[in-house]
Amino acid sequence: MQIFGVSEASFYCQAFTQELGDAELSISTFKRAHIPRSTIIKEGTPLFQEYRACSLRNVERSLFFAVSHYRRCLDCLLSSSSPWAQVTMYYGSFFAAKSLLGMFGCTIFDHHVVDVRRSFPSKQELQVRRIGNRVGEVRTTYTGSHRKFWDLFYRTVIPLRPLVGPSLSYALVPIANNPVWQIEQRNAVNYDMYSALQSAHHFKQAFSSSTFPSSLPGPIGTQYGLLEALIQIAFIFANQFSLITDGLSPLATSGTRGKIINTLVYSEKAPRVLSKTKKRRLTK
Repeated sequence: MQIFGVSEASFYCQAFTQELGDAELSISTFKRAHIPRSTIIKEGTPLFQEYRACSLRNVERSLFFAVSHYRRCLDCLLSSSSPWAQVTMYYGSFFAAKSLLGMFGCTIFDHHVVDVRRSFPSKQELQVRRIGNRVGEVRTTYTGSHRKFWDLFYRTVIPLRPLVGPSLSYALVPIANNPVWQIEQRNAVNYDMYSALQSAHHFKQAFSSSTFPSSLPGPIGTQYGLLEALIQIAFIFANQFSLITDGLSPLATSGTRGKIINTLVYSEKAPRVLSKTKKRRLTK
């Protein structure tokens, strides 16, 4: 896949306009309704303007939920829920990665991608291409939507590695040269209860809040580091590009992205409802 350069991505992000209708909805819904399976989306056309609005709203929503998962994984740092903490970290990384790609003009769908065909500001063009093995298609040897995503993500963001510095660039490189490491680790603790129990056991033995995050053992510690780094990278570019959309308006009618995140993610407290549950019936 091809991405914008930094200056071209900045132009793309700063040109956001509040397009109405389907451009306010899901980017997958917009693609199915308005974009042929193979086409060029040219700047200056209504389709480009609407798609850009929809894609940048999706970027900001993805960034919001990346931070939300980052915050909520901390609530799961108990031996009984540590496997779910790791799953939560995974999805935070996934959303941060989607947000990062979107700012540079790329969206990965289940069977297609939208990527950059022409970068020059005021004459930008995006292209819709199928994921497959034919000439002109975007190729990957992996199956499954998440495996495809991570393989394409790591190959696409190679030009961004020198731009974020050595303290963060490791998050743009596959762990152990395995682009699907994150999804494999997620699946292990999400679907295999033996693996989940082993993970909880290792967490119980190793974790200490006083030495967090270094006390996070094994894959959960690696996943947490990736999550933090990917979110930081996404914020670096979102701020550099002055990305501002109305994508979070259903949650808050006013306020900056930072204020909305601080209010709804970091400041809002979880409801104290345990006493209203049937916990006594579920422990015998």
